Amino acid sequence: TQNIDGLHQKAGSKNVYEVHGSTARNYCMKCGKKFPPDYIFESKEDIPRCSCGGIVRCDVTLYEEPLPEEAVERSIEAIRRADMLVIGGTSLTVYPAASYIGFFRGKRLAVINKDRLGIRLDAENGVEINAPIGEVFSYLNRQ
Repeated sequence: TQNIDGLHQKAGSKNVYEVHGSTARNYCMKCGKKFPPDYIFESKEDIPRCSCGGIVRCDVTLYEEPLPEEAVERSIEAIRRADMLVIGGTSLTVYPAASYIGFFRGKRLAVINKDRLGIRLDAENGVEINAPIGEVFSYLNRQ
C-alpha cells in the first residue's frame, strides 16, 4: 500500500507492505530509538525530541526520500507470485509504485479507480472498473 494510515491492518489485512511507511511508527532521526504512535501528539514541544537530542518523526517516506527497501522488495515479490492482482484506488501515476504492475505475471488483473487509467490493460485478462472503490466493494459484499 501507499497509504500511511494503518487502516489496512485495522480492517484485518495480514500481509501489508507499506511502501510509504506508517504514521503508527515513530523514530529518532539521530539514534534510531523507536517511539509509540502517540509520542508525537503527546509531546509538549513544537518539535518532538528524543533524550539524545535528536528529532522524533513518523516513519513515513517524505518527498524525494527513498522508499523502504524491504517493503518494496516484498511488494514486488508478492506481485510476481500472485495469480490475480486487484489494484484499488490509484490512477497508477505515482512512481515508482505505479511501475510495480509490470512485475505481475498472473492471469487476472482488476484495477478499480474512479477515474480512467492512463494505461491500457490486456483486454483478455484485465478489467478496469471506473467507480469509487468503496462502492465497488460494497456491491461485491452484497453479492
